[in-house]
Amino acid sequence: MSTITAATLAPDVVELRQFPRPDVGPTGMLIEVLSAGICGSDKHMYQGHAKLQFPVAAGHEMVGRVAAMGDQFETSSRIVGGPVQVGDRVTITPSTQGCRQCWFCSHVPHKPSLCPNRLIYGFTPVSKSPHLYGAFSQMMYVGPKSNVFKIPDDLSDERAAMTEPMAVASRAVERAMGGGIPHIGEGLSVGKRVAVLGAGPIGQLVVVALRHAGVGTIMVSDISEHRLQMARRMGADITLCIKDMDASQRLEAVREATDGVGPDVVIEAAGVPAAFEEGLAMVRRGGRLVEVGHFFENGTIALSPHTICHKEADVLGVWAYPPMQFETALYLLSHSSAPLDDLMTTTLPLAEFEQGVRLTGNEQVIKVMINPQL
Repeated sequence: MSTITAATLAPDVVELRQFPRPDVGPTGMLIEVLSAGICGSDKHMYQGHAKLQFPVAAGHEMVGRVAAMGDQFETSSRIVGGPVQVGDRVTITPSTQGCRQCWFCSHVPHKPSLCPNRLIYGFTPVSKSPHLYGAFSQMMYVGPKSNVFKIPDDLSDERAAMTEPMAVASRAVERAMGGGIPHIGEGLSVGKRVAVLGAGPIGQLVVVALRHAGVGTIMVSDISEHRLQMARRMGADITLCIKDMDASQRLEAVREATDGVGPDVVIEAAGVPAAFEEGLAMVRRGGRLVEVGHFFENGTIALSPHTICHKEADVLGVWAYPPMQFETALYLLSHSSAPLDDLMTTTLPLAEFEQGVRLTGNEQVIKVMINPQL
């Protein structure tokens, strides 16, 4: 094809536009997108909650087939899972590698997601040539310094497209694990008791990762009974519907299931400020609260610092993940016994992308997938 159809996203505006097929040059790659997931962040952009240069080439959860590749791409980027060639299926991390020059790259190189100079696929202005930096497109351009992961042959396109959200979820779980030499009772480990607040796509995948890690009891709360039913299918032991009980009742129910002290770990995946407040009230003394739900500014709460001190609680944030988290995600997608395919409740063609954005977050919808080849 000489022109490529891609969806561009701005507040309350989705456009399907035609762009010329780019020349990949010596260090670029062109991917035929096979499946791409709509993330909650795409909905936030559509609702005008993001401070970006609009319109953007949206879409950062994807799997595709290599259509063209420059002869220096493999030396200019990081490729995991073996060498790749035209025809291979791959996925990429949304951000390119760190610049290696800023303060964060120099002082905390193990957290490349803090580098402010990365290019981020799915959040880049469409005005930046060659324009196709998002996955909601028939083809996607991948530049140098990217992180490319080869897809195992036994993984379907649809599951492989969930690599990015599974990376977020597994990173949240790993943030709760004890660092250094673990002491009994500290951090996340086999048999521990965990509460997950929010049963959206990330919350569901957190449950999957927790169950695979050997967690003892998994408790999940959400406003939607439909989502809670799905969480039980993913491995949750106890579910609490926000519609059926107030915060004090939920707190009491969780304490009854944890010897009266509260969960060892709480993972906030709802992206609602009140959920963070509830998580802090819920976690036991000496426990850990992991915040993964607030990628966008979504309001504030009144917070008592005394509560954190009195509980001697660890409060840990999650901002994306190291690139190698994709290897963990691909492993989980290949080896988990959870019915992961059930999470993909809707598949639409690229022409219906805006409908998919509107559906995202609805009570009966878990994950909307876009197939640009339909």
